[in-house]
Amino acid sequence: RFGERARHRFPPPVRYQTPPGYEDRETRVPLRGVRRAIAQQMTASHLHAVRTLVVDEADLTELRATRDRLRPRAEQLGTKLTYLPFVFRAVARALDDFPMLNSSLDERAQEIVLKRYCNIGLAVATEPGLMVPVVRDVRDKTLGALAVEIESLATRARAGELAPEELRGSTFTVTSIGNVGTLFTFPIINVPDAAILGVHTARRRPVIVEEAGEEKIVARDMVYLSLSFDHRLADGAQAAAFLRRVIELLEHPDRL
Repeated sequence: RFGERARHRFPPPVRYQTPPGYEDRETRVPLRGVRRAIAQQMTASHLHAVRTLVVDEADLTELRATRDRLRPRAEQLGTKLTYLPFVFRAVARALDDFPMLNSSLDERAQEIVLKRYCNIGLAVATEPGLMVPVVRDVRDKTLGALAVEIESLATRARAGELAPEELRGSTFTVTSIGNVGTLFTFPIINVPDAAILGVHTARRRPVIVEEAGEEKIVARDMVYLSLSFDHRLADGAQAAAFLRRVIELLEHPDRL
């Protein structure tokens, strides 16, 4: 029995040893606070989710024009209008059609929890480390309301002013790292969420399009989107179709 149980245990952590002769050239910093919480959450995600990746690209040319047109209205609300409110709206709409991406797995009960609400977490890089404040009931909010709340949460996260309850209860997560300049990444799922969407740098690139039956090379605002999802809850075809639905909505912002 002991041997049977031992075979199902995770191996112990790798023990770190300083290379001989380098003892006086290392500095040790205690793993505490936010960094410890992040480390524990990332380990849980790695151990308790079957993380799989789908990558696609979206043409944001029309969305950019729509955002520029609506910016004065956002300024009247005292906020900046980025792409994120549109992404949140598109994700919320797509989750209506693909509810498995808005679910969690209760392993103890062996039940899939399907959620009839949409709370989207926003991954925010702060000085202490990554935080994920939550925008609740995204389906019920206008673009303007989302823009105001997203900016407020991100600002207060960087200032360390978030209440603990503002960091709980997400059903899906969005991480936007386009300002860093990345092509695309493999985001880590914020368990117990089923998925996380990575939004990367929008770049103006030459693209072949068909106009009046002819192919032309034109400059378009293109962005890579990467969806990490738990393969226990959603299959690859579902995840790919969900991502295409998000892209369809972003490429036709009038539908948002």
